[in-house]
Amino acid sequence: HGMAERSGINSMAGYEHKVFISYAWGEETSEREAIVNQLDQSLQKRGLKIVRDKRDLGYKGSIRKFMERIGEGDGIIVIISDKYLRSKNCMYELVEIAENKQFADRIFPIILSDAKIYDAADRVDYIAHWDNEKEKLNKKYGTLKDKSNTEGILEQLSDYDRFGDEIDGLTRILKDMNTLTPDMHRDSDFSELFIA
Repeated sequence: HGMAERSGINSMAGYEHKVFISYAWGEETSEREAIVNQLDQSLQKRGLKIVRDKRDLGYKGSIRKFMERIGEGDGIIVIISDKYLRSKNCMYELVEIAENKQFADRIFPIILSDAKIYDAADRVDYIAHWDNEKEKLNKKYGTLKDKSNTEGILEQLSDYDRFGDEIDGLTRILKDMNTLTPDMHRDSDFSELFIA
C-alpha cells in the first residue's frame, strides 16, 4: 500500500496504527452497544486511536472498502455476538481479517454471552444459517429469466459460500483463546485488553 499512500490515492492511509472495532450494530440500549461505547471511551482516553464505522466511515463512504480495510488492520477488537455471526457485514469483516493472515495475532476478541461458539452443535447452527441464506437467495435467483447484469447477486452468493466455509475454523480459533468474560473486561476497565 506504500505507493498508493504516496500518490494520495489511498484515502484510508490515515488509518495506519489505529485500532479498529468490528461489531454488530444494534439498539443503543443493548449490552453489545454499551460495551462497545465503554471500550471505545476507555481506550481513547489511554491514547489509542479507535476507528469505528458509525463514526469514521463518513457519509457515502464505501462500506465494503471500509470492511476490507478493517480486514487489513494490525489490531482489531472483535465483539463477537450471536448477531455478529449472523450478520453479512460482520462475517465479511471476519473472513477479510482471516484472509490477511496472522488472524490470532491481530484480533482481540470479546465474546458476548449470546455467541454460541463453545459447543460444536451450536456452531453447526451458524454453518446452517449461512447455508440457508445461500439456498434462499439461490432459489430466488433461479426464478430470474434473464440473469445478465446480476454481478451483485453473485457476489453475495460467493460471500455466503465463504462464510459457510470459514465460520467453523474461525470460531474454533476464537473458542480456544482465553478471551475473559465481558464482565471481567468491564470491571478492569479493559486493562488486560489494552496491555495486549
